[in-house]
Amino acid sequence: MKKKLLIILLTAITLCTACASSNQTAMYAAKSSDFFEAPAMDSTESVAINDGYAADYDSGFSYDESYEYAEEELYDSTTGSSSTVETSENASTSNRKLIKDVNINVETKDYDSLLANIDKQITELGGYVEYMDVYNGSSYNNYRSSRSANITARIPAAKLDEFLGKVGEESNITNKTESVRDITLTYVDMESHKNMLIAERDHLMELLESAETIEDMITVEDRLTEIRYQIDSMESQLRTYDNQVDYSTVNIYISEVVSYTPAPTVERTAWERISEGFVESIVDVCDGIKEFCIGFIIALPYIFVWIVGIAIVIFILRSILRMSKKYRNWSDNKREARKVKKEAKKAAKLERK
Repeated sequence: MKKKLLIILLTAITLCTACASSNQTAMYAAKSSDFFEAPAMDSTESVAINDGYAADYDSGFSYDESYEYAEEELYDSTTGSSSTVETSENASTSNRKLIKDVNINVETKDYDSLLANIDKQITELGGYVEYMDVYNGSSYNNYRSSRSANITARIPAAKLDEFLGKVGEESNITNKTESVRDITLTYVDMESHKNMLIAERDHLMELLESAETIEDMITVEDRLTEIRYQIDSMESQLRTYDNQVDYSTVNIYISEVVSYTPAPTVERTAWERISEGFVESIVDVCDGIKEFCIGFIIALPYIFVWIVGIAIVIFILRSILRMSKKYRNWSDNKREARKVKKEAKKAAKLERK
C-alpha cells in the first residue's frame, strides 16, 4: 500500500515539476535568445503538454543530441494563447550560439618564419593548437625542398577575423572555406530540459528524506540515479557546445613554394597570354638548367665513384686480354717449335737411309 502511495506521490511531484518548468523554459528561452517571441497556450493544452512531460519522465527521458527544432512553441500562462516561435530578421546575433569552422590552404616562401609566427599569434590571441603535423621534406624524395604543415587551431570566436587577417598578410591564401552552424535552439532546449530535471531531482531529494521504508528509498534512489546521469550527460554536452562556440576551429594547410600561385584575373588578350606564356617558358628553361647544374654538382661524388669503378673494370679486362694474347703467342711458338723439331728428326732419318 505504501509503495502505491509513493508511486502516486512521485507522479504528482513530476506533474508539478513539469508545470513549473514549462514556464521556466519559456522564461529562459526568452532570456537566452533575443529573437524569440514568447507565445502561450490555454489551460487545456497546458495540461496535455505537462502530461506528456510526465510520461517522458516516468519512462526515463533520453535526449537525442542530433535532434534540432525547425520551429518551437513557447507558452505564456498570462495570455492563454499559443504561437510558433520564429527568428526575428532584425535580431542581434550576439546571443546566438554559432559554431564556426574555417579551412584555409596557404603558400609561403619563408616556411620557418610563417610557422613560428602562426604559433605566436595563436598564443597571443588566447587560442591553442589542437593538432599539428609538420613534414620537413625527405632526401629520398628529391633534392628540392617540399616542406608542409597541417595545423588545427582553436581561436577565440571574437578574434577569428583578426587571426585570419594576420595569416593572410604573411602568406598567400589559395583556398578558404568557412562554415557556421546555429545551435541556439538545440542549446536552449537542452538547457531547459536540464533545469526541469534539476527541479525534479530536488523534489526527489526532499522525498527521500521523508521515506519510511527501504523499498521507498530504493525506488526514489533508482529514479535519482537516472536523473543524475541525464543531468551529467547534458552538462557535458553543454560544455562541449560552449567550447565550440567560444573557440572557432581553424584548419591551416601550409605549403612551401618557390613562387606564389598567381591570383585569377580578368580575361586576358591573346597578346597578353602569348607574352606571359613566353616569359614563363624562359623562366622554366632557366630553372631547368639551374636545377640540372645543381643536380650535377650534387651527383659529382657518385659520378667519380662510377668513373673509378669503370676504369678499374676496364684495366682488369685489358690485363686479362693482354695475358690471354701472350698465352696464345707462347702456345703457338711452342707448337711451332715442336713441329720444326719433328721435321728435323724425319730429315735425319732419311739421310741415314
